[in-house]
Amino acid sequence: MRIGLAAFIAAVGLGMAVQAQAATLPMPSVEYSADRVIETSSGTFNGKVFAAKDKERSETTMGGMQSVMILRRDKQVGWMLMPMQKMYMTMDFAKAQQQSGAAPNDQIDITEVGSETVEGQSAKKYKMLMKDGSGGGFIWVTDQGIAVKMDFLSKSGGEKTRMTVTLKNLQIGAQDAQQFELPSGYTAMPNMGGNFGGMRR
Repeated sequence: MRIGLAAFIAAVGLGMAVQAQAATLPMPSVEYSADRVIETSSGTFNGKVFAAKDKERSETTMGGMQSVMILRRDKQVGWMLMPMQKMYMTMDFAKAQQQSGAAPNDQIDITEVGSETVEGQSAKKYKMLMKDGSGGGFIWVTDQGIAVKMDFLSKSGGEKTRMTVTLKNLQIGAQDAQQFELPSGYTAMPNMGGNFGGMRR
């Protein structure tokens, strides 16, 4: 079922969510949908994202298979769905914040460095640096609080990992509330052990 790769994509989404919270960057003030492109050394992953207040759904296709991640900041929980198998796994925000490296506010330096246009959207550009030297990068946020691009480089030991996330074809408008709920008919995914964010059945 390629759970490892699916978990990686889920980790990206949840890691970004808790990192944004920790960094106290502007949060979205509108509901929206967009195409999302994640570029890493592991490859490029295309999908879609849907967002409402304190809720986000991301859909990613990997090797012909689709995975879905629903983030509920209002409930401090997330669900990773595997639609083909009609299975899900739960992710705990508190554990994810510890494991993803999302640092407390006083360990992150955030500086607004200008304004740029990203995918046709006017955005403020912020520079983020971890005070312990573990990583840094840039994030572009629109006036509505939508992070339309993130370019981040993390360092662990002698290894460096770069990740770029870009939103394309941004559409602002009301989203269907049902798509942020755990679908009926899904069963808990077997516990694979060592999963990101305290995944549990």
